[in-house]
Amino acid sequence: MNFSKTQEKFYDEHPTLSPWPEILSKKALKTLYKPREIFLKNELDKLKIGNTSRVLEVGSGQGIFLKRVCGQYLCNGIGADISSGSVDYANKYYSKSNLKFIKSKAEKLPFEDNSFDFVTSFDTLEHIENQVLAVSEMIRVLKKGGRLLIYTLNKNDKYTLDWIWEKLGFDIYSRAAHKRSLFVDSRKLAESLEKSSVKVETLDLYGGIFTLGIDEIIMVKILIAKKLGLFKSEKIGNSALISFSFFSKLSFNFLSLLDQLWYKNGHSLGFAIIAKKST
Repeated sequence: MNFSKTQEKFYDEHPTLSPWPEILSKKALKTLYKPREIFLKNELDKLKIGNTSRVLEVGSGQGIFLKRVCGQYLCNGIGADISSGSVDYANKYYSKSNLKFIKSKAEKLPFEDNSFDFVTSFDTLEHIENQVLAVSEMIRVLKKGGRLLIYTLNKNDKYTLDWIWEKLGFDIYSRAAHKRSLFVDSRKLAESLEKSSVKVETLDLYGGIFTLGIDEIIMVKILIAKKLGLFKSEKIGNSALISFSFFSKLSFNFLSLLDQLWYKNGHSLGFAIIAKKST
């Protein structure tokens, strides 16, 4: 079985965990239940997405995040993902006149050149063997003057919390179908983008020890809630998401400040890069 088929099969069987998805989809990005979500919302705000914008998400999974993005910015969205099961789920629950999902490999997007105002990709590039081709395709379908936002895992994750877990023998990465060899060097990605038809505007690191610690504590609570069948309760879901969101927003700046020691040395679990296509 080739690598793409392996990834498709894995995510057909292990879709990304989204807590109380029906509630989240209605709240758009107003409810940000962990520090990482606040970081991604800050990156999205930099794009200046408008209500007439066309947004492509490469690696959209079951569609919940793109649904929230379109709900927040009132834009038109298309999600592309390699997992048939995820695309079927997304179209069943989230497809609307302004939001569609298709099955597609990132390395061969079925769109014409200059089709989208914005192209986004979250936690996907590190699952692709031919990353150069995938990024090239994202740039190809981006309109001139449009912006590309990629969030992916950082090859330079040394001394971060998940790096420590891995060194202690806990299987952090393979449980989500990650291969360390595919983690991305942030500087090399920025350099390669600069050599193409886009100009890098920002490169921000995320996840040292403290932000990741809170992320993981919250996700453990969410996993327990799922196992107990609490995702079926709207009342519990609303209460949990509000409390998680309140705590995350309250602590985000302080946690990020503590993690600056890692960021100053280029260490992080992940990074977000925004680039603008030349006009």
